Amino acid sequence: MDPAQPRTNPMSPVASGASAELFAMEEGQERGQGPRVLKLFRASVSDEMIAREAAASVHAGACGVPTAAAIGRHDRDGRRGLVYPRLDGTTLMAWIRKHPLRAAQAIDAMARLHAVMHHAPGGELRSLQQVLATDIAYGPAPRALQQAATAYLDTLPDGDTLTHGDLHLGNVMMTPKGLMVIDWSKAARGHPAADAVRSEMLMRFGAGPHDWITNLWRDWAARRLRRTYLSATTPVSAADMARWRPVVALAWLRARDAGRTPAFRRYLARALAGAGIRED
Repeated sequence: MDPAQPRTNPMSPVASGASAELFAMEEGQERGQGPRVLKLFRASVSDEMIAREAAASVHAGACGVPTAAAIGRHDRDGRRGLVYPRLDGTTLMAWIRKHPLRAAQAIDAMARLHAVMHHAPGGELRSLQQVLATDIAYGPAPRALQQAATAYLDTLPDGDTLTHGDLHLGNVMMTPKGLMVIDWSKAARGHPAADAVRSEMLMRFGAGPHDWITNLWRDWAARRLRRTYLSATTPVSAADMARWRPVVALAWLRARDAGRTPAFRRYLARALAGAGIRED
């Protein structure tokens, strides 16, 4: 892509998150290329993560996963960026807020989409098992627990499936063409059960409000997501998710405040106990 070509709309970003801002682009449509957006990353995001997001989005699109694949790299005003086709619509979270009585329908659709994704190969993406091992090793858990969990992780079967790593209601778009998955920065090649557990945890303990009413909704939504996913055409069983839950939960501690800390600690303790991993 010629870095002199794209121009962004001088107005405010159309969307903004912790790692990037999204800007509408002025041209592309007149050349039959369709409307585009420029995703400009914040300084804290590594070059490796940007490259991984681009490569994973292209790979996912080539595998038939409904997504907006990166078109190319474009830097602007000293900021690193990726150009994407513009998706018309809203996130599934925003859609549910407008249609709360249809939340079950939306969560079911997301779960079935996740199951479809897990039929795609992981290609040349990084190993999810190695990602989990690194997150556990650099996390806050006591050394003895890290060693026990890493030894347990080594007994789990590796996988060759496309995993998203961050599939939550904010990373699924409701569009006129159906649901579309966005933000592949945490994608990897691994076992689909680990990815399903990660989405369950994001639903229960991810960013957002955690008052007691919302917590009840989160628990319901996580159960619904897991149940619908397991009932879809997926190679994953409830037992598979249980086997991966302790290491995915322990790895979670490296980069996240679990939000509802007491609830997450109970979740982690049950998962570790179920796998025979001692916390002390």
